Amino acid sequence: MSDVTLNPEDTLAAPRRVSFDSVASQLELSINFDLEPGTVSGGYGRAGGAGGGLTLAGDMDQLHLKTNLANSFSLSGVSFEAGGKRYVSKANGDLQVDLSPFTGIGTKVGTLTPGLGEVVLDAWPAGSGSAVTDWRGVASAPINGPFTPFATYAVVFRIATAPVRPGSFSVLGTMQDGTTFNYSADANGFINAERVKGRINYTTGVVKLIGVTPAAPAGREKINVEVLGIPGVTEVFIDLIRQETLRYNAIAFTYLPLNAELLGIDAVRLPSDGRVPIFKPGELAVVGHTASTAPAMAVNGGTVNVGRDRLSRLVVKGSDNKIIETGYTEDLEAGIVRWADVTGYKQPVRVEHRVEDMGLVRDAQIDGTITFTRPVTHQYPVGSFVSSALRIGDLKARVSVVFDQATWNGTDFKDVPVGDVAPATYNTASYPIVVTNAGALTERWALKFKSSSTFDIIGEHVGNIGEGSINTETKPINGITGQPYMTIPQLGWGGGWAAGNVLRINTIGAMFPFWMLRTVQQGPEAAADYSFLTIVRGDVDNPIV
Repeated sequence: MSDVTLNPEDTLAAPRRVSFDSVASQLELSINFDLEPGTVSGGYGRAGGAGGGLTLAGDMDQLHLKTNLANSFSLSGVSFEAGGKRYVSKANGDLQVDLSPFTGIGTKVGTLTPGLGEVVLDAWPAGSGSAVTDWRGVASAPINGPFTPFATYAVVFRIATAPVRPGSFSVLGTMQDGTTFNYSADANGFINAERVKGRINYTTGVVKLIGVTPAAPAGREKINVEVLGIPGVTEVFIDLIRQETLRYNAIAFTYLPLNAELLGIDAVRLPSDGRVPIFKPGELAVVGHTASTAPAMAVNGGTVNVGRDRLSRLVVKGSDNKIIETGYTEDLEAGIVRWADVTGYKQPVRVEHRVEDMGLVRDAQIDGTITFTRPVTHQYPVGSFVSSALRIGDLKARVSVVFDQATWNGTDFKDVPVGDVAPATYNTASYPIVVTNAGALTERWALKFKSSSTFDIIGEHVGNIGEGSINTETKPINGITGQPYMTIPQLGWGGGWAAGNVLRINTIGAMFPFWMLRTVQQGPEAAADYSFLTIVRGDVDNPIV
């Protein structure tokens, strides 16, 4: 504390400077404000000595009005009345009166210091009617620090760009109790740390974080966080994260536009990364899960119960990992395999089984959440997949074209006759060529006569698959399904066929053609070989024939 200067005389000719210690130990001072306005009375006394009195004239230059604030709050705005006038603080901290109704600007009479919660007046009305009334103030919470209200248990946000390189994401911040953290996600996108649990979708860049505490706070219960999908993490005690402290680091991929001629398609309407959505509202999607039984010895007459019913498919594989197609019967509804003849099996064998639900997509969110119009009918554990479905429509095998030619060059499969017609013909009106869904193939056929009665059966894609005769029913067998590609009745052949003549037939199978393309981006090898599976699903009331 600074020294005190005393001047007991009426003039400044004889000032006396004493230290604080001397004042505190020897001097008693008294000030009386209960006098006429503008005057102050003071008295003093010295230990062991005479005292005295003094009346001083004084002016108060500033009036300080202090608001009681706590927890780092600030006074961001204030207004009040005094002496019949309204005092209002402005954005720049000025305190004004007599504000113009047109410009909103008034006369400056003081300042507001938000952090201190203090109003300092340079001018104010005097007298008994100058009391401050109708005080109004806005207390603003701190935007950072332990008292900020911007804290939450769960945070969801999206990285500025996506996709994100796996293993490159880290997040740092501060818990409400002041504990700082800096955690990184693993290659699968999981964050399983002491104070934060979460995950990042590297494809979409969506991040989910939940603040936790390793302690067991009194009165709190654990919260289920299985939605994060972190292996081994089911329930935790949650805690608050200060949102304003969150920062992240990540490495994202960017894509360069490709020349349409090199790409093979016009990329004008494609997204910048060349990807298009595969799940959209109103489209079909299939939820599925494939599991396998443990390898075991198959014995004639024995059974295997896979532990699930209403299977969509079932596959038996030997120890060489090759599919076994014979020697057993399957009951998909019950999930049971019965061994009939295990001769030639590579033992032990295992049974791969799959359950599926196909539904109409009601909503598809950017974080990967897909909602169907109806509930799924199976339990799907971690490791299940959602697959897109290509809607094909009704399919049925049929014969589309039948005509004959006198000659054929053996290579060109045209859909109209080339050159002269053959002297003979086939009566399709009375004896139509029969195809089935199980055996027919989308193929163009040429039955080229080697003599007046025998011919080679040649397919545009399958090649020469055998010989036929007009004297017998012709039924070339599809080696994949064991059913005929087509059945040509004997009675449909007329006479007059000669060597070199050809009967052209086009068949359409109950299959839907589509392209499957795979793009391998440049760069070093980062993972093992990838694989995919396509499944044809048919919804019919009668068995396929």
